[in-house]
Amino acid sequence: MVRADLVSHRLTWDDLRSLCSPEGGRFRIRNLYEASRFCRRWARRHYENFPVASLLLPAHLRPHVAHLYAFARLADDIADAPNAPPSEKLELLKALEDHLLHAVHTAPQAGNPVLIAFSATLRDTGLPILLVQRLLTAFRYDADFRPFSSWSEVEWYCHHSATPIGEALLFLHQSCTPTALCASNALCIALQLLNFWQDLSLDLPQGRLYLPWEVLRRYGIVEPEELWQNSSKLHRCLNDVADVIIRWLSRAAQGLPAIVHPRLRWQARVTLAAAFRLLERLRQLGTTVLFQRPQLGVRDAIALLQQYYSLQYP
Repeated sequence: MVRADLVSHRLTWDDLRSLCSPEGGRFRIRNLYEASRFCRRWARRHYENFPVASLLLPAHLRPHVAHLYAFARLADDIADAPNAPPSEKLELLKALEDHLLHAVHTAPQAGNPVLIAFSATLRDTGLPILLVQRLLTAFRYDADFRPFSSWSEVEWYCHHSATPIGEALLFLHQSCTPTALCASNALCIALQLLNFWQDLSLDLPQGRLYLPWEVLRRYGIVEPEELWQNSSKLHRCLNDVADVIIRWLSRAAQGLPAIVHPRLRWQARVTLAAAFRLLERLRQLGTTVLFQRPQLGVRDAIALLQQYYSLQYP
């Protein structure tokens, strides 16, 4: 049996290597039920502000969403591993992709919980493997990170890192209409940009700046270290980022009613309200965001509900 504490703390590099192997190392499970439980626990324990495998979604789809999340979480942790060189991260991501494709064709019953659970989801639902490969492209970029020069490069990254999740949810809920896809993509891009802003205090010390250089240079910032030295310039940069996020959120709000599945539509609206609330929190925090990472919590519940009911949908 998989112990509950195995996914409750940050994984070591050896843990990540185990979760990329067919056998699973110390995470090895005996059947699909245990594999699915592992992924669902991992989804519940993570710190994200936005709901994963929410109770708003149909019960029969929640395990599939958790399996997708666990796979993405694993790849993300590999890309973000602080002490591993880029070459080792890229090698491990390649192994993860190869072993997943093999598991899809061979349907193993015991071993690695993430590979077993997610390969079962891919087989059972017909979820396109191309969505997974787009995600892995983004994680490879993170593993060998290079700053973005323009908003177009940021959007390319979001097309690989964020929009596949929304597209997967629409696919699982049989809601892949053009309008719904456009709205989902807009919401996912906004969420990714919010995450960049939210994680400045974590990313900058590691040499990662996800804001495009065209914004920083507009206000005379030539080195990331200057963000700590000139709060007025940083404030203007963040105002520009906020304007871009608001445009994406507005596009999402216009198209979300086109999602035909009612429970997924509710989930999307709750997520949209949470995004607006997080944006408000970030703007209130100002330049202090360089020193602390804001999260939505219980004290945001009333404001989030107010935001939800104040949103105007066409």
